[in-house]
Amino acid sequence: MPEALSVPIILWHPDGKRVARQGSAWPTLKLAPDQELTAQLRAAWQVESWLLHDGGLAYGVTGSPRFEGLGETLPAGLSWQEAAVPELRLARPWHQLGWPAKAQALLREAGLSGTLRQVSSSDLNTVLRVETPQGTAYLKKSHSPREMQATAHLERHFPDLGPKVLGLSETENWQILASGGALLDSVGDLGAWTEALERLATFQTSAKAQAWAALGCPIYSLADMQEKVSAFIGDTTTLQGWGLDPKTIAALQAARPDLERAFGEVAALGLPELPAHGDAHPRNALHGERGSLWFDWSEAAFAHPFMDVGWFLAFVLHPKRDQLPIRTAQPDLQGHLAQAYLRALGCPDAEQVLDKAIPLALLHRAAVYDQQFRNWQDSVADWWPNYTPYYLRLAAGTLGNLTPMS
Repeated sequence: MPEALSVPIILWHPDGKRVARQGSAWPTLKLAPDQELTAQLRAAWQVESWLLHDGGLAYGVTGSPRFEGLGETLPAGLSWQEAAVPELRLARPWHQLGWPAKAQALLREAGLSGTLRQVSSSDLNTVLRVETPQGTAYLKKSHSPREMQATAHLERHFPDLGPKVLGLSETENWQILASGGALLDSVGDLGAWTEALERLATFQTSAKAQAWAALGCPIYSLADMQEKVSAFIGDTTTLQGWGLDPKTIAALQAARPDLERAFGEVAALGLPELPAHGDAHPRNALHGERGSLWFDWSEAAFAHPFMDVGWFLAFVLHPKRDQLPIRTAQPDLQGHLAQAYLRALGCPDAEQVLDKAIPLALLHRAAVYDQQFRNWQDSVADWWPNYTPYYLRLAAGTLGNLTPMS
């Protein structure tokens, strides 16, 4: 459990002009990074607030969390004053004063009303949950327009693939989706899992490439990714820069010949690059009244289809997820999932090659994220998203797939 940290608090008055001060200084509060910050502020100061930015606490950085006050009450010893507030570098719209009111305005624009609750927030996006008279919905605003462009396209051409769109702006990068049910990894019914993969494969094989390309989705050809992965894992300095330990680096580099052969086997299947979800794991899929649905198309791309399903299988088959309901219900899960997907894709005899593609899919993701985040600039100084080392370590753990037991 992370240790609670004593940090200076920036709390704005609802008028947007004054901030809470303790004399001439910022008041401090001891906060546990792994617990809801607004709840801790409420318990300590009896103040209702909206978290604008956590100051990097979630990343282990000791910064100043920023809150927008929803009431005027302050505890004894604090007062509302006008004071210069340090600028937040690279602040996103949801980090800025007035965001709760703007989010409510987006709800009204979509003809909805309800109380908003923050689910997650980063420099990439923010997700809010809202309980409306029509049911639960989720508002998402992103830094990039790709997800909204993809979601709008899918709503027009594949309306049964994702949750119902209640509101969306491709120019302002926001969308509101109706709840599509429970996250797939909480579901123990095998049919829900196979349906998700069958729907993914059906989309991949039937989506029009020209229309997907018109959205500006990046193209990750298998040959190009093979070259990038080989160069990337051979770059010891870069791997060290991402914090990889010598043992993991050595394992990845020793596996390069086997990885090259596996890429060759995947290429030999003759499958083209197809429209891809880009982050097809079970927590980006739902199961409910409309069956199994896919959401979060923020990484939509063109790629070999095994890059999507390889990551999906790597996620659910990870040793630390052996207590997922589907894992306890289906000990032979991998075969069921692989066959369902491959039949829908039209290559039912490729199960052994798909198994070898699991580490390739993870290394594909690591290389893509390295390109995206190596020079990342965040609102939290000297911090980078840790996706790249995460996938490199996962890939190292699946290298045994390349040389299966005979």
